[in-house]
Amino acid sequence: MLVNRTNGATIVEHVEVADSFWKRATGLMFKTRYDGALVFPHVGREAFHGFFCFFPILIVCLDEQNRVKAIKTLQPWAIVPVDCETVIELDARTDWPIRIGDELVWNED
Repeated sequence: MLVNRTNGATIVEHVEVADSFWKRATGLMFKTRYDGALVFPHVGREAFHGFFCFFPILIVCLDEQNRVKAIKTLQPWAIVPVDCETVIELDARTDWPIRIGDELVWNED
């Protein structure tokens, strides 16, 4: 479950952590929808791509205290640079209760 600790809102029930090479490499590729959150821990300075992604992805960048420092939209076939501790990917077609400065917490299903 992914929860916004700042406002108490449950964001999504299903959370998956990209903790293997394969999960980090594929992310949300080849999916037409995703009802959960995909968490990428220990990111650093990287670029996320939307190659073979068929919907826009919300990239939520967190600092070391899991506070939102940036929110970006990754369009299909585009590239978005990030520089943060953790990235959370969500379906950008939904209006999520997340704002800059919010603290997010999660546990994997």
